[in-house]
Amino acid sequence: MDREKISNSSEKKRGPLASFGKNFSPARFFVLLMALSFTVYLIFYMVRGQAGFVDIFFLRTKDLFMDFFNSVRDASQGAEVYTVRHVIYPPMANLIYLICSRFLPTAFNQSGWYERLTWRQYPEAIFFITVFTLILTVILYTLIHESVKGSKTKKFLFAFFAVFSVPILHMLERGNMILFCLIALFVYAFTYNSENKIHREIGLLCLAFAFSLKLYPVIFGWMLLTDKRYKDGIRCALYGLLMLILPSIPFGGFSCFVQIFKNITSFSGGSTTAISVISAYSGIPAPAIKIAAYIWCFICVACFILAPFIHKEKRWKMWMLGVLVIITVPSLSSLYVWAFLLIPMIMIENSEKRNASDWFFFVIMSLLFAFTLLRFNSYLTLNTFLMFPFIAILSITAVADTVICGVRRLRSARAAKSMSKEN
Repeated sequence: MDREKISNSSEKKRGPLASFGKNFSPARFFVLLMALSFTVYLIFYMVRGQAGFVDIFFLRTKDLFMDFFNSVRDASQGAEVYTVRHVIYPPMANLIYLICSRFLPTAFNQSGWYERLTWRQYPEAIFFITVFTLILTVILYTLIHESVKGSKTKKFLFAFFAVFSVPILHMLERGNMILFCLIALFVYAFTYNSENKIHREIGLLCLAFAFSLKLYPVIFGWMLLTDKRYKDGIRCALYGLLMLILPSIPFGGFSCFVQIFKNITSFSGGSTTAISVISAYSGIPAPAIKIAAYIWCFICVACFILAPFIHKEKRWKMWMLGVLVIITVPSLSSLYVWAFLLIPMIMIENSEKRNASDWFFFVIMSLLFAFTLLRFNSYLTLNTFLMFPFIAILSITAVADTVICGVRRLRSARAAKSMSKEN
């Protein structure tokens, strides 16, 4: 009896700790990480003062919202957006910017390069970008909130800190069109297996829309083919082509695609940013890094193609590899692209079973969402710098995991085949 009492009392003592460890989900880790990092960030910059809190943003907000306002000025020129301004964005992105230009003063739309920052002098521009950003932020928050399974508190905290994170805030500060792309991919990802046909069709439309904005989201259509959803794939492709071609009408029609190709092949501004950063801090020649980066990107593409056949039980790994394919392209390596990893992170949180490997990937993906202090120079923040080793760690581990799992599946298939022959 005494032993039983001692045993029961010891179980009660360790019960809460064991329960905490058992119930400690990835979402809780993310919320704690974000809350802790923001608390340190807030206290540090409150003590430091002098508006130092903008250290995490590009050029310390001297170029605030200029991805948006530069593009609005360009798109307002009509066909000249490609022939004179030499923009490389697809017509759908420019159509959205053209619509936005109708809500801004003509004097600003027609301003030159050196007057681009004068949007701050127009109350209409300030009001519009405020409302525009707020609407998109609420939509993104709602999508994240509804995608996470669990209690209302967990859904709220995860969605709040997901939106109130460095990659998303960086995206909002730039006013980049990629926010539309992120929203569209969220809808596609979390309606993919919906029992509601209308929801699945909306998901297909959103993938087509994401493609029409940035082109590279087309890789996530690979899931439709590997799942033998060929009719869905054909409809999605048709939607994508229509969304790519029809918006070209205000910009010169089909001829604009020829001009876009010319602009892309001659475009160099900003395409070597990632490579130049790595080269500057490693001492490795930029051309060598560029070759290595594209070779590694090709390896990631190969793993992504094989992922549906290898990671059948863990679809989030396919999404993670797809995002890594995008991030490892040097011209696309940007901090706000890291926000796409929210999709596999939520999938990990929603999964019923998680092992140490799942936790490792979740933790690595989570770290760059956290707030950091100070910066290296006027161009390079700590988060941006850390992005490159984190991409390396995450991509190398993901590729290794895919290869190991693939070998295991191959061996299991061969063993099953040999056993069937013996029987």
